[in-house]
Amino acid sequence: MSDIERLRQIPLFRGLSDAMLGEFSGYFKQTAYAGGDVIFREKTSGDSLYIVVSGEVVIEKALDAEGASFKTLAILSGGDFFGEMAVIEGQPRFAQARASAETSLYEVGRQQFFSFIKEHPETGISIFSSIMRTVMRRLQHTSSELTMLFDLSRLLTQQHKSPGEFFSRVMDEARIYLEGSWNVTGYVFNVFNDEYEQVYSRDAFPRQGEPAPLPAHPEGGWRDDNAYVMLCAAEGRRLACAVFERSEKVSPVEKNNLATIFNTISSIAGSAMINIEHQAEAAMLEKLRKSKNTI
Repeated sequence: MSDIERLRQIPLFRGLSDAMLGEFSGYFKQTAYAGGDVIFREKTSGDSLYIVVSGEVVIEKALDAEGASFKTLAILSGGDFFGEMAVIEGQPRFAQARASAETSLYEVGRQQFFSFIKEHPETGISIFSSIMRTVMRRLQHTSSELTMLFDLSRLLTQQHKSPGEFFSRVMDEARIYLEGSWNVTGYVFNVFNDEYEQVYSRDAFPRQGEPAPLPAHPEGGWRDDNAYVMLCAAEGRRLACAVFERSEKVSPVEKNNLATIFNTISSIAGSAMINIEHQAEAAMLEKLRKSKNTI
């Protein structure tokens, strides 16, 4: 496949003529990365915009000074771009970019990018406007996620009767921030029965037939283009599971964004449910101790 054919498939360049795509292709270089390769590190300087031709790139933020642990901020695939702030404002990289699979990228330097805009103002402004629209959508997504995290954090400061009651409240809070119509079903793992028990169900659209039964050992991730299975686990234990089903198909870009949100919810819920269990055990032991002392 030629560069022009590849560029034509990227949403950022839709509407450009083959002649203009051919002109623009002279301003970038193509680079390849193996799975696990770091494209750039957090806080380093850089002046390149990257466009994903194929493969997958993880944008992640370090959680410690050593860079041993990371939080995934976004997962990008073919047609996505990243590194735009280094091109627009010359800012240091705010996060690390890593290829999670064999990946091919187009790299456009800041000087080359603005030279293209200067020499082809109409086309250049069109590309620049597309970049800014995408940046604004990402900011809206980040704002929504931050608001959701704030609401979930309030739940952590409250008392809960059981892990199941807490998980139900998490589902109620989270579903508000999901765009579109979603049916959400939540389950808590019963260690004594070795099975998931339903504790939550909210439907926003009519189902076609009966919902698919939850397998004894469900796999997390996208089940298809409409449904995501979120697993909650901590300390090597299964704790809960939720199935999110949308009425409309989820696009590849939306899948990546939503997977990041679901992973965050899972991490928060799993840690909190373990703490609730420990608190319940401590309360029970204290009750037994007091009962023993009164005998």
